Amino acid sequence: MVDLDDGMAQLIATLPAAIAHAIRDRLTRFAHSVVDARPAPGPPVAATIDADRHTSDADRRAAEAAHRSGDTDHRTVEQVRADVLADLLLTADPTAAPRSPQPITAVVQVVVPVLTLLGDRDGTGEPVERAGPAGRAGPAELAGRAPIDTATARHLAGSAPGWDRILTHPVTGTVLAVDRYRPSEQQRRHLRARDERCRFPGCRMPVHRCDVDHTTDAALGGATSTCNLAHLCRRHHSLKHATDWTVTQRSDGTLEWTSPTGRVHLDHPPSTVRFRASSDPPPF
Repeated sequence: MVDLDDGMAQLIATLPAAIAHAIRDRLTRFAHSVVDARPAPGPPVAATIDADRHTSDADRRAAEAAHRSGDTDHRTVEQVRADVLADLLLTADPTAAPRSPQPITAVVQVVVPVLTLLGDRDGTGEPVERAGPAGRAGPAELAGRAPIDTATARHLAGSAPGWDRILTHPVTGTVLAVDRYRPSEQQRRHLRARDERCRFPGCRMPVHRCDVDHTTDAALGGATSTCNLAHLCRRHHSLKHATDWTVTQRSDGTLEWTSPTGRVHLDHPPSTVRFRASSDPPPF
C-alpha cells in the first residue's frame, strides 16, 4: 500500500504472471461491458418532451431523470476498470454468500478540544468559535493514514454504527478522554435490567418501548455511561427536553426530578430483590 496525494492510494499485489494478466483481462472485459451498457445518446430531452404537449408532469420528470442518468457516466475504460476492481474486492464473498450491502463499516472519531465543551470565551464574555483555514472545518482523515475527500467521509460517517468523541487538550492536543454518544450493547443490557420501565415518577412504560436518554445532554458534556443514562418513554423524553422539568441522576441510579414549581420527585430504580416459593417445609 502506497499513500499518494489528493486522498488517493496505490494498492499493489505481486502475483504469478499468468494470474495477474488474467485478472487484468477480466477487469477489462467487465469495464467494456459497463461502457457498452450505457444508453445511446439521443435528442435533447427538452425537444423530446416538447414534441408531445400531452406529456404528464410525472412522465416529464422521469424522462429528465433518465436523460441525466445517461449523461453523468463519462468514465473511461481505465476508470471503470479501477471501479470494477474495488467493487469486486469489497463486495464479493469468497464463500459465495450473498453480497454485503455495506462493504465498509467505519468507526468515526470526532476530535473536540476540551475548552469547546466548556464554552471557551474571550474577554467580551462571548463564545469563541475556532475553525480551519478560511473558516472551514478541518479535513477528514483515515486514522493514521491520509486525508480523504469530504464526500467519502460523509458517506462512511452516515453508515457508521457509532461515533467516538475524543476530547483533547486545547494546546498540546493530548487525548484526555474518549466517549461515544450511542451506548454499547453491554450498557444497554445493564440499563434494561436496572430500569425495567420509564424512569419518570409513576410511569410504567416497559423499557422495550422507551428511549435510552442522556440525563445530562451529550451536547453539554454528558458522558455515555450507565450513571448518566436512563430509559424514558417518548412522552417523558419530550417533556424533559421541551419543558421546565429538570432531572439529575445520583450515583445509585436514582433520578431526581424537579418540576416547574420547584417540587422534587425521586424515582428509584425498581427493586432487584425477588421472592420465590420454597419447597422446604417450615421449621415449626
